[in-house]
Amino acid sequence: MSKFQIALLVIFGAFILIAVILFSQNKGGGRASVDLTIWGSLPSYNFNNFLTASGIALDDSLSFSYVEKSPASLSSDFTKALAVGEGPDLIILPLENLIKEKEKLILISSESVRPADFSNTFIKEGELFQTSLGTYALPMYVDPMVLYWNRDTLAKASLASPPMYWDQIYDYIKKLNAKDGAGNISQTALALGEAKNIPNAKEILSLLMLQAGTPIVSYLGEDMRSVVLESSQLSQTPAVSALEFFTQFANPQKSFHSWNRSQISADTHFTSGKSAMYLGFASELPLLKAKNPTMDIAISLVPQSRASGKSITLGRLYGVAITRGARDVSGALTGVLALVSNTSAKALSSSTSLVPARRDILANPPTDPAGFTFFGASLQSTGWLDPDPEKTEKMFVDMIESVTSGRARVEVAVNTLNSSLNALIDEVNK
Repeated sequence: MSKFQIALLVIFGAFILIAVILFSQNKGGGRASVDLTIWGSLPSYNFNNFLTASGIALDDSLSFSYVEKSPASLSSDFTKALAVGEGPDLIILPLENLIKEKEKLILISSESVRPADFSNTFIKEGELFQTSLGTYALPMYVDPMVLYWNRDTLAKASLASPPMYWDQIYDYIKKLNAKDGAGNISQTALALGEAKNIPNAKEILSLLMLQAGTPIVSYLGEDMRSVVLESSQLSQTPAVSALEFFTQFANPQKSFHSWNRSQISADTHFTSGKSAMYLGFASELPLLKAKNPTMDIAISLVPQSRASGKSITLGRLYGVAITRGARDVSGALTGVLALVSNTSAKALSSSTSLVPARRDILANPPTDPAGFTFFGASLQSTGWLDPDPEKTEKMFVDMIESVTSGRARVEVAVNTLNSSLNALIDEVNK
């Protein structure tokens, strides 16, 4: 054997030795490690606790680098990062941002996640992420709207529980509302009617519209349009009924007048003991308790419409999506599936205050009263395809105030909303 052949064998042997060492260090069964950058508005400690509890943090074949973003800047930062090729692989996206962001996402095909499996696995609201070709995100967690109530205030009025249906609210107002010597509202049953001093006014009115029967925005064929003027052969347009119901409580000419724009913010009004009930999201519970640690706060599902025959609440749904900045789309899909698995959903529930969006986990609620109610509300959660949350917030506020100020009749205000929504949809789709 020549010296050249001997040298060649030595070189080949060295390469083989290096390959064996690298292979032995790969604990993923021969699968290369997938390193993913993920953005979201969750606090970093919550996400990292979740990764540890789920076991994902111990998986050498999959690693996440999480970047916490404020909800206010998430969308703009995402756009800027993608423009310079520095975007994340994955993003935890609120449903309300889907329409604005969908062109920046990679659709997960129906072959990768079958529609039947999707519907059987996730809450119904998650279907708003879907198209006929696939889904833009897989639901991860949901923040449902619930009814908070002061147990002591209701007991004092000989009321054992809050209303189950909206038509019962008038009886509660009779028993709970109070005015001072000057005729000012000193105690109210529930803050309804105005916009700027009710933090969740847009969401409450959206809830009433959804319960009344309008999806607010929908696809008509391939085109997204406002459907707030559709009546579905009902005697009154659902959106008109909802706005009329909501704003009547700010009308001083009504016997059940219970709110006006001079009141302090509805959440503070509640924690100060001046409101018997408050419509808020599950995520607000720690804040409400912090404002008044001694208040005996109870939690129930939101009141329903008797006419609809359905049980509906509004949910702020968050899903995990693959972005157009993903360096390894196949690996990114592996990461998405890991984050929404049954094991991960259990860990999310146990390690954080978040409510998972998987049906199989929600079917076994925790025993504490708050968790039990939040899980039940999540199964009832729905939402709507909001073309731009910030701009529609102003539209809803303007609509409410145009009615309560007397500038417009309810029907005219809803017509204005319809036109404004369609103009915004056209703007977003340009």
